[in-house]
Amino acid sequence: MRQFFAALLLLSLAACGFQPVYAPGSSALAAGGPITVEPIRGRSGYKLRRALQEELAIGLPGVTEPATLNVILKDNLTRLAFKPDGAASRSSISATGRYVLARDSGAVSGMVDAQTDFTVPSAPYGDIAAQTSAYDRTMRELAKRIVDDLRLQLSAG
Repeated sequence: MRQFFAALLLLSLAACGFQPVYAPGSSALAAGGPITVEPIRGRSGYKLRRALQEELAIGLPGVTEPATLNVILKDNLTRLAFKPDGAASRSSISATGRYVLARDSGAVSGMVDAQTDFTVPSAPYGDIAAQTSAYDRTMRELAKRIVDDLRLQLSAG
């Protein structure tokens, strides 16, 4: 009896045109339009790429043909202040993204920076959590700055 209801459910979903949102070829994955963001190395690169895909979902002015965005990421953790016992109390994440948007009608390139400062908590493993959060915020900010810079360059040219 269970198999009958399962089969009935699958047939009714297929009949209504149901398609999983993140299935290959679905509109959710194609929402980025004609711009493909190439993979970027590392965890920070992954976070940056995801943030760029979100930022580029609405597209760029004048970009209607297929385009590829390549980003070279350099990030750095700097300890700014220390407690009397030598443990870090204040740190900074800085990141630089060099990018090239290549398309048939030409290429647009540039470089942007982003920085996030944070206080290191004294709780065990607090530094790891604070670093992870700071890296994530920095990558989101870097993605916004890259897309803003691209929009400025494309609207001026």
